[in-house]
Amino acid sequence: MRLVLILISAAWGVAAVLALAASKHRTRDARLTAAYILLWPVLAVALVLQASAPLWLSVPVVFGFVPWFLAGPHLWMILKDPSRTRPDEWIGIPKDYWLWGGGGSVLLGLLFAGYA
Repeated sequence: MRLVLILISAAWGVAAVLALAASKHRTRDARLTAAYILLWPVLAVALVLQASAPLWLSVPVVFGFVPWFLAGPHLWMILKDPSRTRPDEWIGIPKDYWLWGGGGSVLLGLLFAGYA
């Protein structure tokens, strides 16, 4: 099982680096999406390894999985057709989601931290 996890992690890392390299000469949105695909799991693992991470920080990172999961198809479409970038979105997710979802997840983390 450990070998399977190592192979999956290695494949993700190679794919993320290739996506970042492929977006080098593309739009800003494509570069941001590729960077998010590469950096979000690194941040998530770093917080998992920190047993004392505060909930107001770890809850938004956990909820960050949703846009990370959805960013792959968006990046693929942007790399195929750069004109698909929309000004009201960031990595294919509406900016309102980032504003309200991020703020809500921080508040949720603060609420749970108060009960812990």
